[in-house]
Amino acid sequence: MTITPEHWQTFAAMVAILALLSGAVVSLRRLGFLRPPARPPDAQGAVSERLDRHAERLARLEGAVAGLASREDIHHLQMAIEQQAGAVREIRAFMARDAEAVGRLDAAITRIEDHLMGEGR
Repeated sequence: MTITPEHWQTFAAMVAILALLSGAVVSLRRLGFLRPPARPPDAQGAVSERLDRHAERLARLEGAVAGLASREDIHHLQMAIEQQAGAVREIRAFMARDAEAVGRLDAAITRIEDHLMGEGR
């Protein structure tokens, strides 16, 4: 392919159009038409305050979680409760045997009372 004077003219016209467009863009930027919308000055402060509140909430939550029982603590509590349940079962069995013994003693005392009351007549 050979470059003809027509090609050079087309190329020069394209360069001129690009130069014109870039000059227009620079002018529009300087005038403020092509700038992104700026945040209001208090919006930055509001974001900062919001982040501060979130940081405070996180600190409070971390403090609260630090005071909670760990998995190991809960396991120890479960084991202690099981031991207490076993002790209560033993006490119930002991009390049931004592109740039987007290019942037998009560019957014996009642017979003795009846016998003594019958003799005292």
